[in-house]
Amino acid sequence: MRRARTAARIVEVPAGRACVNALPEFDDSETIVAMGLCGSLWRLKTGDVAIYSRVTGASRTLELDPALIDELTGELPHAVVVNAYTAKRVVTSVVARTVLAQRFNADVVDMEAAHLADGLSARGIRFAMVRVVSDDASRDLPPIGDAVGVDGRLAVLPVALAFARAPLAALAFVRDVRAALRVLTATARAIAPVGV
Repeated sequence: MRRARTAARIVEVPAGRACVNALPEFDDSETIVAMGLCGSLWRLKTGDVAIYSRVTGASRTLELDPALIDELTGELPHAVVVNAYTAKRVVTSVVARTVLAQRFNADVVDMEAAHLADGLSARGIRFAMVRVVSDDASRDLPPIGDAVGVDGRLAVLPVALAFARAPLAALAFVRDVRAALRVLTATARAIAPVGV
């Protein structure tokens, strides 16, 4: 999560539902841009920047601030405005991604957006969400569906075992995540002035 101003502060939050409990206090006048990685459900490729316009979770769908989306689109002219779905676990198969895309009219998937949207909305904080695609829908991921524990932390042993079972998929996944993280860093620098 990045606070949208020049002297931005980075707040690390765990994955999944646990992210809400890790949110710090924000001033009511602040504009928050939650950033991170996501997976593509159908049309986006690794490294694409996504600005969320709608987030769907288990309990509801939330439309995000159109004015802030417009501001971000101006700052990130190559970004794509998308609909997002928040899943309980890492979605690893192409088939599952296709089903989610159709069922929820979503372009991307992550594990935090709906939870963050609920938490920030409840506090009356103005916010937007920007993600970078770390894995596209062209191939299955290693079997890392259970890679994130209930506490939102990475479960190292299951990930290691999954990588050992599918080493070629693991190498491709790690390569793509590293590339996406570089894009995420550049994107964070580009939008620091938003909302000032």
